[in-house]
Amino acid sequence: MIADLVFPPARGRVRAARFVPRTSVPLAAACLVASGLRETLRELIGSACEVVLGEPVAIDAAAWRALASASHGFLTRGRLTDIVLLVPTLDARRLVLRAFGEGGDGDSAPISALETHALERIAARCASAFDVLCAERRGPPQPVAASDLPACAAYFDVRVSAPLPITLGIGIVRDLPSPGAGPRLDPRSLNHVSVPVRAEFASGMVSASRLAALQIGDVVRLDTKVGAPAALKVGPTTIAAGDCGLADSHAAFLVRTTPPIGVSP
Repeated sequence: MIADLVFPPARGRVRAARFVPRTSVPLAAACLVASGLRETLRELIGSACEVVLGEPVAIDAAAWRALASASHGFLTRGRLTDIVLLVPTLDARRLVLRAFGEGGDGDSAPISALETHALERIAARCASAFDVLCAERRGPPQPVAASDLPACAAYFDVRVSAPLPITLGIGIVRDLPSPGAGPRLDPRSLNHVSVPVRAEFASGMVSASRLAALQIGDVVRLDTKVGAPAALKVGPTTIAAGDCGLADSHAAFLVRTTPPIGVSP
């Protein structure tokens, strides 16, 4: 399991670190969803929207139930995963009233049958933003009671600050599959990229006091034996093992073995 190291909010005391499961939802994909929702809302509301994206997080069943119980839920089936759009009850009324051109203040009264139908149409318009997660939608979003919504493995929200304050929650039912390794890069495409390398033929450890007392003429004994293979490095990464020597009056390195990049011999 891959986890993130997180800290609770500061409350005037030392914050204890803890590890939480990491979601497989890429932040870039969540950004694309937020951008799509922003444009859809702009068309529905008639003015530009300012949105803030909440970073995707793994979510447990209890947290999901708490979110779903206070919201209208719409389930969109997809090939890679299913998506649940959560619209908090008060925000649903604000959104519908604004879409009807009646302002966006709203109140705590339940929405009417007509307003519910309008909310369903808004959810259907928003579903196009989920394509980056679903890969392929399988039908329009369906309104689902909170008790019948499937549990979600990950969640993020899109908070609209203007022209009306609402929050849209995005639940991801199944973790996205790993994209795997990308296509191999043709080495010829790197012909014009220069990388500094260094050859290391010996290394060792000395005490800090010995290092501080070094003077001209001192001999530092290293741990590497004479004749041991040298290492060719890019930064801290060993990319080849071999021998150090001279070639045409220049220091040179003869490659003997080439371990995978990132693995020291």
